[in-house]
Amino acid sequence: MTVPSPPLLEVNDLYVQFPTPTGPVNAVAGVSFTVSAGETVAVVGESGSGKSVSSLALLGLLGSGKISSGSVLLRGDELVGAGREKLRRLRGAEIAMIFQNPMSSLDPLFTIGDQLIEALRVHRPMSRRAARARAVELLREVGLPDPERRVRAYPHELSGGQQQRVMVAIALTCEPALLIADEPTTALDVTVEAQILELLRTMQRDRGTALLLITHDMAVVAEMADRVVVMYAGQVVEHGLVEDVLRDPRNPYTKALIDSIPTPATPRDRPMPAIAGNVPTPAQAPPGCRFHPRCPSVFERCSVDAPRLYQLGETRASRCWLHETEPSGSVAETVEEVHRVG
Repeated sequence: MTVPSPPLLEVNDLYVQFPTPTGPVNAVAGVSFTVSAGETVAVVGESGSGKSVSSLALLGLLGSGKISSGSVLLRGDELVGAGREKLRRLRGAEIAMIFQNPMSSLDPLFTIGDQLIEALRVHRPMSRRAARARAVELLREVGLPDPERRVRAYPHELSGGQQQRVMVAIALTCEPALLIADEPTTALDVTVEAQILELLRTMQRDRGTALLLITHDMAVVAEMADRVVVMYAGQVVEHGLVEDVLRDPRNPYTKALIDSIPTPATPRDRPMPAIAGNVPTPAQAPPGCRFHPRCPSVFERCSVDAPRLYQLGETRASRCWLHETEPSGSVAETVEEVHRVG
């Protein structure tokens, strides 16, 4: 019998805490997911759902925040509590990140070549000349035209799409095992977005890199991901294979996200579909189910008790009282039955 290999990345019951004038609050509360080698996992949700904070926690880039509990394993090695030097060695070499705004991530005082060369020489023993040659090669690999000239350019001399290609090149300097892409197509037009997504697909296929894709766009999830993790107000509310989740969303929030995607059949004279209300701030998370103030399927129990994440099969789970199960854990009750239990 073939023993399945362990995941490349395992995030278990992660809590991320930030200080506030009224005391610490959890921006991420009990998040768990895995990413296997060569796999694309999308983390999706509205702004404020905790997607980016979860990804920044993996690299120890939380600023005033901290991981208050939980575990982050990379190839079985615990990263929570790791020292600065260990995390510095891992960043870029094992885990790299593409940030959503390349203009604020690239240093305006240094050329593109200088920034690529620095990333290369921090992790690899090589001369500046060899690093510059590799920088030109990387720019060519990510499809930047005239890389010999672009390597001497400053960030402001490039378009948004070209800057994002540079960010991809920097992230790939040391061929990391895991690439985190945090809203990599934000503020890009549709054509450039398609080019960046195709570039990520190509890089992943050619290098076997695992991809953790942070996004709010379900269309990008459908196009790019193998599995999807849906987050709301700092919690995972549903996860599963992309085709299963998109075809049959089991959580009301996931369904609301999918229903908010405009289609060619959407009448132009009607308002764009949207979820009423806003994601609560971490300090104002409501009691019970955090989505209940906006949920079309809400009933009394939702505002009192917080539901757990129910396993709906080998690859599916959803956090909702509609999945209150029998002891066997295999049969979901109907809405009427949940009302009776509540």
